Amino acid sequence: MWGEFEARLEENEQERTAPLRSALFDVIRSSALRPGAGVTKKMLAFEFGEGDRLLWEIEHPGRNIFLHAKWQALLAASGFACDARPYQQGVKDGGRHSALSRDWSFGESDCLVVRIDDADQLHRLLDTLLQPNSALVLDPAAVTRWIDRLRHFFPTLDRFDRPDPDFDEGERNYKLEVALELRTAIDQASTDEKLADAIHTALVKSNLLQWRAYWPMSPKGDADRERLWPALRALVTAALGSPDGFPDALATFVAAWVEAVPQGKPDPARQIAEFMYLHLAPNDGIYIRHSVRQDFWQEALGRRFPDHASIAKTYRDELRFMQAVRQAFEVRGLAPRDMIDVQGALWVAHNYKEQDAASIAREGIEAAMDAYDSYRQAGEHGAIFDAFGDPRDYWVRSTLERPNRVYPTKPIVGFLRSKTKLNGGWGQKDDAAALLHNAGYIIVDSDDAPVTPPERYEHLIRNADRIRLCARNYYVEPARDKGAPEISIRAGDLSRDMGLQDAFPAICSALGSVKFQQCANVPAPKHTTPNPSSSTVFTYQLVAHEGQETMTSEPMAGPSTATNLILYGPPGTGKTYATAWEAVRLCLGDAAAAQLRHDRDSLMAEYRRLAGEGQIEFVTFHQSFSYEDFVEGLRPTTRTELEGDQEQDVSASGGFSLKPHAGVFKLISERARLDTGDAPTHRLDRSRSIYKIALGQRGNQEDRIKEGLDGALIHLGWGGDIDWSDERFDDFEEIRKEWNEKKDPDASGKDPNIEMTYAFRSGLQIDDYVIISDGRDSYRAFGQVTGEYRFDPDASFHPHRRSVKWIWRDDEGAERSAFYPRNFRRQSAYRLDPDEIDWDALETVVIGPNAERPVAGARPHVLVIDEINRANISRVFGELITLLEVDKRLGCENEVRVRLPYSGTSFGVPSNLHIIATMNTADRSIALLDTALRRRFTFRELMPDTEALRGALAAKQIDANNVDGIDLCKLMRTINERIEYLFDREHQIGHAYFTGCRRRADVEDVMRHKVIPLLAEYFYEDWSKVAAVLGESDGPAGARFIEAKGLSAPAGFTEDEFGGDKLRWSVKASFDFSEFEI
Repeated sequence: MWGEFEARLEENEQERTAPLRSALFDVIRSSALRPGAGVTKKMLAFEFGEGDRLLWEIEHPGRNIFLHAKWQALLAASGFACDARPYQQGVKDGGRHSALSRDWSFGESDCLVVRIDDADQLHRLLDTLLQPNSALVLDPAAVTRWIDRLRHFFPTLDRFDRPDPDFDEGERNYKLEVALELRTAIDQASTDEKLADAIHTALVKSNLLQWRAYWPMSPKGDADRERLWPALRALVTAALGSPDGFPDALATFVAAWVEAVPQGKPDPARQIAEFMYLHLAPNDGIYIRHSVRQDFWQEALGRRFPDHASIAKTYRDELRFMQAVRQAFEVRGLAPRDMIDVQGALWVAHNYKEQDAASIAREGIEAAMDAYDSYRQAGEHGAIFDAFGDPRDYWVRSTLERPNRVYPTKPIVGFLRSKTKLNGGWGQKDDAAALLHNAGYIIVDSDDAPVTPPERYEHLIRNADRIRLCARNYYVEPARDKGAPEISIRAGDLSRDMGLQDAFPAICSALGSVKFQQCANVPAPKHTTPNPSSSTVFTYQLVAHEGQETMTSEPMAGPSTATNLILYGPPGTGKTYATAWEAVRLCLGDAAAAQLRHDRDSLMAEYRRLAGEGQIEFVTFHQSFSYEDFVEGLRPTTRTELEGDQEQDVSASGGFSLKPHAGVFKLISERARLDTGDAPTHRLDRSRSIYKIALGQRGNQEDRIKEGLDGALIHLGWGGDIDWSDERFDDFEEIRKEWNEKKDPDASGKDPNIEMTYAFRSGLQIDDYVIISDGRDSYRAFGQVTGEYRFDPDASFHPHRRSVKWIWRDDEGAERSAFYPRNFRRQSAYRLDPDEIDWDALETVVIGPNAERPVAGARPHVLVIDEINRANISRVFGELITLLEVDKRLGCENEVRVRLPYSGTSFGVPSNLHIIATMNTADRSIALLDTALRRRFTFRELMPDTEALRGALAAKQIDANNVDGIDLCKLMRTINERIEYLFDREHQIGHAYFTGCRRRADVEDVMRHKVIPLLAEYFYEDWSKVAAVLGESDGPAGARFIEAKGLSAPAGFTEDEFGGDKLRWSVKASFDFSEFEI
């Protein structure tokens, strides 16, 4: 390698001698610099350290040395004069020497030049750069970006040693609490087992590690705990000792973990050890997630984190990196207190994301408060609320009249967002108090006194905007909920409620504005005088008088109103049939369904057809039904193909991994949203596979890529010159055998000539999709396969080909990460993991920005919920209860989406999804239903109906008033009158029990096997009341349906020992219907 460098130097010497050049080369040749990949006539590239680069311009006079811009501060401190050579976007070669912008030099990074005057100066420069065990030098641009992002989320953070309450609450305080509890538990642990349990408890309470990482060491885990306990003890001892021993102790623990845990991976053990170091030695110990380390090392150092064979070396490099970050923060004036601050800041910069505050609506907030009430009273929703502990600092006032109107902010927003960790204050716009404040809620202290929002936060709404929202939420909407015809707002009352001082002009101006009329959907008000004044009263009509129009905001053009309907009534009142009729009517329309109204067989046949086509879905609620069954949950899968972040290895502990699984509600919601009706489809078929295809390398093989894109085809370079068209090559083994026989007898099934050929030729089907990769992080075309595999012997390259219809193409490319989280692999052809594809994000690029919204012609879909009152509604619907409202549906004026807790996907309910439910009032009264559910559904009562009974029997040519001499209508009416008198109207006997009766024997069978057992259940086996309902008496008529016989006292009992007559009740062998005969 040095020979090529010397040849270039000699070439320049022959053109023009430069004594300095030879002297400098002698210094370089004897130094620790290594020859790099770049050698041109004018520039030589060298490497040093762990991938850093130095370029020497050898053209006369040969005194320019180029380095990455990150060395600026160090070199300036060492007395070297440096000139910047920034990269200029959009300019050829970045506006500088072309060699400085190559992959083997600085790419698009900024660099600098140092001019060397003599050999001694170069010696001194290299000594500065090549210090043994020197600290890492981070790219200042990367550090600046991290700090900017940190302060974006925590705008009041100045210095860590001047605590910012929001940062400390979100990223520091809970770690200190865990550290204190962990140290105490360690001191009290008398055995290794108790020590292990204490560590596990600390890991569970903290949110630093994914639960899968430490699950093997839990009491239910699969680790050999007794083997692991001594290793944990040794780790604790090391963590409490000298930091010099941390790397080797970590390596020892990792080795023990791998041996004690089935299929144990090193990275979970690394994380557990670093968790201990950070919490027990926060000034010296570090913790960093794998993904943070990989991304930020690459950003700050311009190269990948090194792959070390030794985990101890991995830790030493991690430590060097975290120490360098700490030093960079100190230089910038942030003054981190310890490594907890450094870890928290990097996590914020890497993982914090914006959230949409608009999804916080009054209905959802009040529903969350309902849930918190049920938590305080009965412990419901403990999975979320337990995590927040006792409320402390920030509170919010409900808009409804409640026994206690004050609620802690964090649990309320946590319930809405399905989070157990968040900030409760104002500092960020997605902190709990800020979200509620911006939604028009009043933040108060624990005594319900308003708290003045801080002036320094620009993201908080103020003045008239806030006044309008608070007036709407606390005055107009509660009055509208009660059905009041009007509402009056006194300026002084609103000022007091909001805690405003001397704000009457602003309040009166806001209440009288057109904006408030639009905001609260009210007409122009009447007001008293003087105006403005604390005594000014504004009165708004909530129900329009004749000839008067209310002020409404301009609605979005949207789909028709969705139906949320609950059919309720006693058993046997035809709720199931009515549900089928409503579902079919909603799907087909009133006119088409009307023909089926009185034809049960045809109606049910149509119902089954629609269900088979996916327009109707049926589910029955029960006591064990949960959110995970209804919306989405996690289910184990034996698949263990996990790419990318090594932390994911732990998800396969015990031979399985947990994957998000969609429930019935999410499935039909997505089916409805994606429906295109009879219109030409403008969506992708999500049942098809997507294959990543590489047509060639960008830049080097543009001609091959262009031929595929211009010629509507894809081509493959693997597979040799064999024609794979024969049908037998549908089978993988046949491809392998052919390759072994004709090309390579030793090739395994993993040989790309076999694996890629099978994927391209057989795995990829017609109508599947292909995505043309452009490196690992972007793609430039997306299409659908239209032709079978073909072999083109005349092709100048890649003879294996298939025809494609391109759906989208952009030579500039699009980012892969928007729809697929994993890097594209280097294989030429392979199938993308269908569980990882975000189809909505993909359609936004390849179809259009509005592709994810329901189309105008989407067909109605219906979800039928049977026995809706048997499940815990709050637990089943969770945060989605708000999304059921008609105006919160997708495409509607107040569209709301939520981020689902397991998959993390954005989810909304489409407006073409209707929900019809049934409720048996004999099981549960409407009054006991969840209040949030009652507000969002229309209720329709179905009671026993003699006319319905007559109609059903008449369709079979049977007279309901004369079924073998029995008047069924009289029988049913008489029984129900007695039930209502003795019990209530909600436990009557429905007409559906009798619609199948054709003869007297059928009536007797219904009474014996349906009605009498149901009555016994209603009256809790009080047979005297059953007898009363059936009309039994002691008169001459005698027993009709059931009879009682007196019981004699058995041996050992006296007749009056237990008081009263004892009766044995029995159902008669034959019934007497004389009371109901015509």
